[in-house]
Amino acid sequence: MDHLQHDAPNTDSFPVAAAAVMTRLTRSLARVLEGADVVHGMRPIDISRGLGIDMKLAWKASHLANSAQPFDAVRHLPGLAGMRILLDAAVAGGAPRPLAAESLAAFTAVQEFISERCGSRRSFESMISGLDGPGDSRLEEEHRKLLYEGASSVWGMRAETLHRMDVLFHSKSEGLLDCLTIRTMAGFRRLRGDVPVLFPRPKVLDDRGVESRTGKREPIDSSVGPDELPVVRSLARGPVPVIRKKRSSTDVVFEATRSDVADPEPFSIATGEFLRKVQSTRVSGDSHGIYQMMRLRIPAVRAVFDILIHGDVLGPDIAPDTYLGSELHASAALLRDLRQVRLPITVKTEELGVTDEKYVQGLSGMSERIALAASVCELSEFRWFRMELVYPPVCSLIAFECELPAD
Repeated sequence: MDHLQHDAPNTDSFPVAAAAVMTRLTRSLARVLEGADVVHGMRPIDISRGLGIDMKLAWKASHLANSAQPFDAVRHLPGLAGMRILLDAAVAGGAPRPLAAESLAAFTAVQEFISERCGSRRSFESMISGLDGPGDSRLEEEHRKLLYEGASSVWGMRAETLHRMDVLFHSKSEGLLDCLTIRTMAGFRRLRGDVPVLFPRPKVLDDRGVESRTGKREPIDSSVGPDELPVVRSLARGPVPVIRKKRSSTDVVFEATRSDVADPEPFSIATGEFLRKVQSTRVSGDSHGIYQMMRLRIPAVRAVFDILIHGDVLGPDIAPDTYLGSELHASAALLRDLRQVRLPITVKTEELGVTDEKYVQGLSGMSERIALAASVCELSEFRWFRMELVYPPVCSLIAFECELPAD
């Protein structure tokens, strides 16, 4: 009976069988890491330090254990030798040996599945690349559209497109990166004039959600005064309301003036700043690499997050990890480990080449944004990543992270 049950997945359709073996592996590995007394967190840096293993192997383990969907971490599968090193280190660190044995068996099942049904790891990756399920994706998007419509009514506001562009380039301080960030609400409209529309200043957070206050912030537009929102006036469209400085209990924010009626028509507003010394160019302290996130707190038709990173910081062989994280499961002020609150929603991610079209639907002035980015450094020297999601749920965030070399 047991033998028949073990062989049963081979009679299933490829998507069902592939999902079953990957789910078994990711869940069993998560239990192993959670059972290791020396591992205090599920970030790559936590696993690397706790188990005393190589950072690259810890990166793979972290992404496998935190996968929201079966195929999220297929490209992070380690080899057999790496898996044995990981599990032996976990057992030495207090993880129960039976859990490690189950995880190794699950890993072996994945390898056997790949060998029997796909032929090679590369073939497996290609075969599962189209398995998001077009029917399910359409239904999922329809649910998010309903959420968008309901949230627009509840919060009394909505936008056509939320766009953010971050350009990470070398700082004057050696070993650190500065960031040019342009954040836009395009086609924004208040459905009720008395709803608060706040513009908090950007914060620099590491991958533990801890804010750094050591860097400086400078408006891109030099004509912006110290008590003004750092808008990029050339990117404004439509009847933008007056925005005034307002101090909260913990920080300075800006708020649009309220009225008795809804906005007569949509408008677009963009802010732009240089954030100094936001990232290290190598793994440093408790950080394991580049970590950027775009918070989604306004109902919108689409959200687009463009990240440009200088090529000598991020080599050609390093691929980022992107995902949607839930803010319902974490403090908005301190996000300790977003990998554990991933939402099972795929964020479309692509790397754009120098000559690729950069147009964003619902957004005007893209050429001006590109010109601002080019003022920092020659764009051909950058890698350009774009993440896009239609009807992003609020409150959530798009996370982008990349492993960097260790000190």
